[in-house]
Amino acid sequence: MKYFYLLCRILLGILFLVFGANLLHPFLPMEMPPAGSLPAQFMGVMFPSGWMHEIGLLQILGGLLVLIGGTAPLGLVILGPLIVNILTFHILLAGGHGIAPGLFATLLEIILIYGYRSNFAGIFTFSATPTP
Repeated sequence: MKYFYLLCRILLGILFLVFGANLLHPFLPMEMPPAGSLPAQFMGVMFPSGWMHEIGLLQILGGLLVLIGGTAPLGLVILGPLIVNILTFHILLAGGHGIAPGLFATLLEIILIYGYRSNFAGIFTFSATPTP
């Protein structure tokens, strides 16, 4: 199983490194949505505002942390909300079009959260107290 989790970490890390870098400096061709559609309106606000540069930086950071290994749980915590937003965009705005990479990232994220579940044990407690 060790090698399986390593493969999942490498795939998820590279996926977010590549697509995060593409948001900062586009090098992959992107299919533009039809003018006036919900995805086009969304992109019309997000890209010119610089918001997507922040998302790209978070994707690169999360991808690097997952690739490093010892910091994989932190990378998974950073990438989790980004993956939820990717899925939400494709389900609600794009009608499911282009959702495959998001579903693949979701699958990898779930596998890795399960693989690193002992590192998340402190989050799931009902007796948390502040540190004195």
